Amino acid sequence: MEKRKIILKKLINNKDGFTLMEVMIAIAIFTVFASVFVTGQGLNLLDSSKLKDEILLKDFAENKLNEIIVNPPELRDSLTLSKETKDVVANSDYQTTVEFKKFYVPDMTKISTPDADSKDQEESPQAQMEKKIFKIFKENMEKMIWQVEVTAKNKNEATTFRISAWLYNPNADVSIGGF
Repeated sequence: MEKRKIILKKLINNKDGFTLMEVMIAIAIFTVFASVFVTGQGLNLLDSSKLKDEILLKDFAENKLNEIIVNPPELRDSLTLSKETKDVVANSDYQTTVEFKKFYVPDMTKISTPDADSKDQEESPQAQMEKKIFKIFKENMEKMIWQVEVTAKNKNEATTFRISAWLYNPNADVSIGGF
């Protein structure tokens, strides 16, 4: 019993506890840590919701593009006149826009012509053949290749995802001219 009293007396007379300043510093450090942690978690949740939206947009655009690739429409000039916009069947908050574009081959003769004075001179047979080949190539490629661009849009947040691909027109009237 005597031993207990001695220990209890030592505890009561102990002056080795924390001072008010030490407690305030500890609270300040904890407050900074807690505010950084809560802010980080909030930003993490925000980023997660943005990522979810981006993944949905990507999936909707890819699904629409795959539908077009598997079952392409008849590729004709009237497709390029307007864009087709429809709501996504699974989710009315999203819509897809499909746009068809014709393939365009630039006129390479303007680049390859050495200078303006050469127009006065006759072209060599090789140059004439190159022009003829390029002309036939240009006409056929512009008939055979089409670009389709699909844009998925979140109507509430106005975020978009755009994807495009090249389509081959199997019904193109390809001619090789005088070859």
